Amino acid sequence: MHTHRRTTLPGATALVAAAALLGLAACAPVTSEPVPDKIVDSTPAAPPTPAAPTAQRTTPPPAAPAPPPAPATAAVPSFVGMVLQSAQDGAQAAGFFLLTSHDALGKNRLQVLDRNWRVCTQTPAPGTKTGTDTKLDFGTVKLEERCP
Repeated sequence: MHTHRRTTLPGATALVAAAALLGLAACAPVTSEPVPDKIVDSTPAAPPTPAAPTAQRTTPPPAAPAPPPAPATAAVPSFVGMVLQSAQDGAQAAGFFLLTSHDALGKNRLQVLDRNWRVCTQTPAPGTKTGTDTKLDFGTVKLEERCP
C-alpha cells in the first residue's frame, strides 16, 4: 500500500485564510430585489406659488460726493531779510507748504544749505491774502552778499 504524505509550509494556511476573507469582503451583498437606475418620486407636485410683487424702491439714490473743502486763506508774512531756513520754517508755521527759492543774483546757484542764504524778495508780496496752497518763492543771496 502506498501512503501519501502531505506537507504544508508553515503559515501557508494562514495566508490562504486571509486571501479568502479578503475575497469575501470585496463582494457586494446579494439582494433579491432589483435596484432601479433612477428613483422616481410618485407624489404629486404642489402647484407653483405666484411670485410676490416686488416692492418699489423707497430709498433715495446715494448723494453725490461732497466737494473737497476750499483751501484755507492767510496773509503772507514778511520773510525778507531772514535766513532762508528760518523763512521756510516760518512759512510752514503760517500754513504755507509749497515753497521754492532761487538765486536773486541770476547766477543759477542752488540753495543746497539753506542756512547759508538770505531772503531778498518773496512772491507773493508780504501782506497778500491768499490760499495756503499758494507756492511761495524766495529770491535769495549768500549771507555775505548784498541783495540786488
